[in-house]
Amino acid sequence: MSQRFSKFVERVAKDNEFKPLKNKLLNFLQKESENKYKNYPRLLELMQSYWPKYKEGSRISYLLRDHYEEIFRFYLNTLFPFRKGGLILSHPEAPTPVDFKLVYTYHYNLAEIGIVQNVMNDLKIDAKTESILKRLLIFAVSSFSPMIQQIFGRPFAFQFSNIDANSFNNGEWEVIAIISAREQ
Repeated sequence: MSQRFSKFVERVAKDNEFKPLKNKLLNFLQKESENKYKNYPRLLELMQSYWPKYKEGSRISYLLRDHYEEIFRFYLNTLFPFRKGGLILSHPEAPTPVDFKLVYTYHYNLAEIGIVQNVMNDLKIDAKTESILKRLLIFAVSSFSPMIQQIFGRPFAFQFSNIDANSFNNGEWEVIAIISAREQ
């Protein structure tokens, strides 16, 4: 299993025990992404290269809709340790220039679930594994806001409108999150 995923889960748990209280989890994940000194600027440069086409009318949601696959895969698979084969992005919508919606589906395999459960046991974190798996995905996506704000020049935030988790007979989990984003 990925050492990156294991170390990531350990860092998150030690910092905030996966708790979203007082934005500790979100703030930690924002710093986690920014600490990728080579890849964070690469993604920022990529988005800045697209921005001139969308800048007139401040159409940030259209930029995200048109390039969602490239942008969010890079963010979740390169800056964060979510497996490429486990991530599905679907149904992008941009109903207005500043509103964006996307369905994020992540299939956690047994090794990833085992890592989460082991860290929870080691640190004596009393929570349901399902809720931790959900939080890891939705807060990783939400931590993308500062990068968009740098491009867009205005406050922008992500919030989940729906999140479900399905367990499979083999013990694996699939988390499906509908996450909207908009100018604040």
